[in-house]
Amino acid sequence: MSNETIASKASGRQVYYILKNSIKLRDTDFAALIPVLEGDGPFAVLVAVILSQNTNDKNAIKAYYELKKRIGIDPYKLARTDAKVIADAIRIAGLADQKAHAIKKASEIIIELGGPNALIAVAPKILEEKLLSIKGIGRKTVDVTLSVLGRKSVFAVDTHAFRVARRWGISKGGYERTSQALSEYFRGVPLDEAHRLVIALGRLYCKARNPRCKECPLREICPYPKQLQQANLKEKPG
Repeated sequence: MSNETIASKASGRQVYYILKNSIKLRDTDFAALIPVLEGDGPFAVLVAVILSQNTNDKNAIKAYYELKKRIGIDPYKLARTDAKVIADAIRIAGLADQKAHAIKKASEIIIELGGPNALIAVAPKILEEKLLSIKGIGRKTVDVTLSVLGRKSVFAVDTHAFRVARRWGISKGGYERTSQALSEYFRGVPLDEAHRLVIALGRLYCKARNPRCKECPLREICPYPKQLQQANLKEKPG
């Protein structure tokens, strides 16, 4: 199998502009950006990112609006609300009980830190430490939240980014190594936008099953099509 990587063919900046010119990003397709579009404040971004865990953005967005309608995306209201009531409102996003407890605990911690604007007022390191102490909130949730709020320049890694990074030959490691590898590769371009472009690439072309390599805007520089071809040749009887 070839050890070729996409980095041997194109820089991260070049790939960024190829994707930017080939894929039309819509902010409304990303749960984490809905609170920004709605003007719901920084705390709402955290809630939306929690809702997006282990589900697609469509369901996360539906859950966000349902929670907003029934209770309100406000830490004071959510902290006073029974977790079962929160879970019932966000059921469509999946893992409702786990996410409800995480949202409720996050509400309490944000209140302790000074209220809804704590996410843009408190030092990022303190926010990371506090948020990561909550069961149900991991590194990706924190990275996406702080990235959207402009508090941290980082390449958050979801299932699409993991898959793309492996197929590009950039990283086969865990979260931290993949995030670092993609951050270094896309150095000099907006990492939050590069992150969304890679997600869109994974959704549209670089699918887990039946990837659309022949239609992909990176088909001339991505090493994965060649790897697939080699794998298929090996599978054929001699």
